[in-house]
Amino acid sequence: MTNSSHLHRFIRPFALLCLGLPSAVIAQEQSRESAALDNTAAAWSFQLAYQAMPDYRDDILASGETRPEGNKGYVQFRMVAPLKLGGLSVLPRLTVRLSENKDGDWGFSPTDLFALIVPFDWGTGRAGFGPDIVIPGSSKVGSSEWAYGLAGAVIQRFFNDRMMAGLLVQQTWGKRTVVDLGQPVPIVTDETETGAHPLIVNPFVNFQLGKGWYIGTNDLQAQYSWEFGGWKVPVGARLGYVLVQPSSSWNFYVEYATDLATDDWPGAAAESKYRVNVSYSMPVGG
Repeated sequence: MTNSSHLHRFIRPFALLCLGLPSAVIAQEQSRESAALDNTAAAWSFQLAYQAMPDYRDDILASGETRPEGNKGYVQFRMVAPLKLGGLSVLPRLTVRLSENKDGDWGFSPTDLFALIVPFDWGTGRAGFGPDIVIPGSSKVGSSEWAYGLAGAVIQRFFNDRMMAGLLVQQTWGKRTVVDLGQPVPIVTDETETGAHPLIVNPFVNFQLGKGWYIGTNDLQAQYSWEFGGWKVPVGARLGYVLVQPSSSWNFYVEYATDLATDDWPGAAAESKYRVNVSYSMPVGG
């Protein structure tokens, strides 16, 4: 099956979900606790997080090679700056990571700039899409090439905002390193080619326990390699606390995850990942 067929099979249900939303849904004002956990809410947001990845899986890949190690961890800063474009809400999101590689060297990973345009709002949820740009980083900790693409998101709230489920999908294209698959063991060459980067699929669910506490999935950025046909899926859980103030909110959480990867996913897969996070958000007009 071709890459375009894979992409069509994945995107079609997502597009139908966005375009087939009911047109007559009773509007429901979103709670402050829910908005603090909602990446599609029109709010200024500033996040600082640290993720440690102390150990990696060393299983044997389909190529016969041992799975490589990855970066030891990173410090992440993320900012969302809401804008109004006509009657639409636009949410530019900038994500910057300072990463440490397996040898202890630090450098900036590729920076992601994603502008979510939100044309669909049905009272208990939203959906949108927009351009995604990846700015080169240090070759010591990631790609040093530009990439361009699209991203889309949809969220739905349930049980009077006690529960929220959503999905973020990102796909970029750009230069990537050529791997010679004609050898008994695939060889990474010094050449580059333009192609699709791994598809990123980020579903999430969180549930509020009361008094500001909540539980949810980890930052589950599953990736699919169009080049090799393999998956990497982080599986884990998050425990968090939202502190609502008169004009702003704080979100604190800790999470644990482990990467599950197929033999055809040639990249690193962490055995354990630990993250601590603090986020500050301020609704537009707050």
